[in-house]
Amino acid sequence: MSATHTADGERTDFTGAFITRRTINIDGTSVHRLSFDGDETTQTLLVPAAADCDVHGLQTGRRYEVTEVRYCVPTAAADPSDERCPNCDAQLRHAVAIDAAPASLRQAVAELGIDDPFFIATEQTRLVRADRETVDDWQPMDRDDRTRHTAPDYVCDNCGEVFDDRDLHLPADGEREPSIESMEHSMMASSSDTIGLATGGGKDATNFRENIEQGYTPQPGAISTEGLFYDYYFETGGRRAETDALFAPRYAAGVSKDPVTTETEHVLSVGLDSTLSTDDFERPRLDLVAVVDVSGSMDSPFDEYYYDEHGRRREVETSSERKIDAATRALCALTEQLDDEDRLGVVLYNNRAHVAKPLRDVGSTDMHAIREHIREVSAGGGTNMEDGFMAAWDLLQDASAEPDSERRVVFMTDMMPNMGSTGETRLRELFADAAADGIHTTFLGIGLDENADLADAVSDVRGANHYFVHSVEGFEQRLGEEFAYMVSPLVFDLQLELDAEGCEIAAVHGAPGNDSTDQLIHVTTLFPSPKADGETRGGVVLVELDVTDEDRAVDLVASWVERDGSHHTERVAVELPRDMPSFDHSGVRKATALARYAGLLRAWAEDVHSRVNGSAGVDDWIDAGRPDEQERESVPLTVPAKYGRQFKTLRAYLVAEANALGDDTLGQEIDVLETLCAEAGVEIQPTVEQAGDRD
Repeated sequence: MSATHTADGERTDFTGAFITRRTINIDGTSVHRLSFDGDETTQTLLVPAAADCDVHGLQTGRRYEVTEVRYCVPTAAADPSDERCPNCDAQLRHAVAIDAAPASLRQAVAELGIDDPFFIATEQTRLVRADRETVDDWQPMDRDDRTRHTAPDYVCDNCGEVFDDRDLHLPADGEREPSIESMEHSMMASSSDTIGLATGGGKDATNFRENIEQGYTPQPGAISTEGLFYDYYFETGGRRAETDALFAPRYAAGVSKDPVTTETEHVLSVGLDSTLSTDDFERPRLDLVAVVDVSGSMDSPFDEYYYDEHGRRREVETSSERKIDAATRALCALTEQLDDEDRLGVVLYNNRAHVAKPLRDVGSTDMHAIREHIREVSAGGGTNMEDGFMAAWDLLQDASAEPDSERRVVFMTDMMPNMGSTGETRLRELFADAAADGIHTTFLGIGLDENADLADAVSDVRGANHYFVHSVEGFEQRLGEEFAYMVSPLVFDLQLELDAEGCEIAAVHGAPGNDSTDQLIHVTTLFPSPKADGETRGGVVLVELDVTDEDRAVDLVASWVERDGSHHTERVAVELPRDMPSFDHSGVRKATALARYAGLLRAWAEDVHSRVNGSAGVDDWIDAGRPDEQERESVPLTVPAKYGRQFKTLRAYLVAEANALGDDTLGQEIDVLETLCAEAGVEIQPTVEQAGDRD
């Protein structure tokens, strides 16, 4: 914008060649005067300390783009008025923008003898070399509070460039140096001929375990079976139809007694395998918009509830890492996974949405500057999740996308909307409508008090998944290992139809939403999943059957759509075992044990929360300080006696199954059950096997 056509006090940009810098000290405050050779005249920029601009690396003669500055006319150019001063009777003049500036700036204008129009740098001002190949297209969110600044690790005084430590430790080919864990994962993956598959929805049960560890009763949605399954690896062998499709389901069966109910249960497992080799897998090019929740609840500690059990907001402890810090660090880590041809956009939202970064390819973006801006983001205000998502949807809809690209929104939030649409049904419809338009969503749950129930409800739509960020370091490792998998849905609309008399579907475990009827199972999405020693992470859907005729084979008709749009159908017969207990392989047995564990713990959590919610009469007082519909209060860890007894039985069963399967990772669930038994006052005697295996 030309200064000639700019009004006094208006924000604008200009471009010019840097000439010189002069610094003066006004009562201990530094003010810099920068001079630029503009297109028509010399431009003067005053930079107060509060502007936080890097003025020391500017190079004489180099052209710079100067953005978000305020245009000011000198007081001498102010129009006189007909009014007189009531104190001294002198003639008054009309005020100009510089009159509202701090005293140090007004004094600097006088001391420097500035009598032509000039510019003042703001907190949002950026000075970027006009000839550089990358662009800093960040657009700060307009808010009253100051943002925080994080310095780069290194600065070159000769050329003015700045670097992070990670920028200096890239191998010669430009690829990131993999972690030890990533290299181990790659070696395991390369030892398998094909990649595995896993359902969308929840991708861990960490929030559930951590709530118990911290002394809270978790929300029921924190222990989805698909999330729990993804914490484990499963054998997926069994009957398989001949196919040239990418998806190659395998079928197996089992029968055993539930240790708590003592009822006989027949199960059918669908092993989620593929014919796609690890060498041939390549994630699609991404159009990715990160949507960051910057509301007031994100300013609370990462490992505490924003509201206590009485619905009162807790005082923020500045010593604890805040959720906004975890979110911004996680986003910075995510940007490290993007390739030059990927496109990135960023939306910030509280009461309203703000497009902080338009969609642009990474290769032409100054990613160091973008990460700096991300780290500076602060939190405050309400939570309009709907508005944040609509802004991201608009960005992706307005951009022309390549046919084979993946358009994805990554939400970083504690899932506690209190403005706009907050109802579970409406929000789920919103994400489902976007998915029908080819825009998929990943939810990154931030904080111990994340609304897991809402996350569970909205992450079962087509193309969606949900991860709980329990530590930034752990999330960074997970990104290094699985980022390509988490953004690359391969199979959609899997339907499994049961074609057998005397056999119906009683329940489905390991698929989000459990959208099934007596004869039909529906799974919205399958994502690629890592393999280790021939087993697939989360690679199973377990179907509980209601069998009245055990002598019949079960006929299954499976149909699905693959990412390339191809449709596939296959039919297979599976024999049900007659001996009890009996499992076709270890994957069926492990999935059965985990499904029973998840079912009982979810029932307990639902019971405790329903008792808390229904323990008092109606309180219809409208209090602006109390939680809204989706804001979650903490519920102290409570274990009624009947559940304590059931947990003791379930624990003994899991100990036996862990030993039979040779899977030490089941120990984390045994630890949870022991904590719950202790809370209920139920005494447990260690078994011989447990003492030998877990000492």
